[in-house]
Amino acid sequence: MSAECGKALKSLASSIKTTTVPSSENVNVENSKTAVQDLKIALKAVSLEHDQDLLQILPAATVASILVEIVICVEKISESVHGLSNLAHFKSIEPTVSPEKPHRGSIKPVSEGDSDHAVITIHGTSPDSPGNETPKAPKLG
Repeated sequence: MSAECGKALKSLASSIKTTTVPSSENVNVENSKTAVQDLKIALKAVSLEHDQDLLQILPAATVASILVEIVICVEKISESVHGLSNLAHFKSIEPTVSPEKPHRGSIKPVSEGDSDHAVITIHGTSPDSPGNETPKAPKLG
């Protein structure tokens, strides 16, 4: 839950910094809310199955309660950033999905005595690479 909340806050902060409309579907907030529901179910199951001393359950319940409150706060922050983006007329950018780039290399296992090695040959680099050079595999031996 905390990792998803962190990702959501990072995305919202980036949206504010770049003055762009945040994604209408904040997957991280939704994942956090789902995790809260799972946590609630798990806590109910544990408390119903075991007749435990309250002092043993209290630390876990406290942490769970704090995590739930964090998720609620992040959800409110997300709603506020969406409202801000509407009022401040943030730029709307269409999400772009680039197709997956094909692999341009091969991996060949090489057995030499007791040790195993692999030779990785790269046939080309992406256009983004500095110098756009074609690296060569190191020679073994």
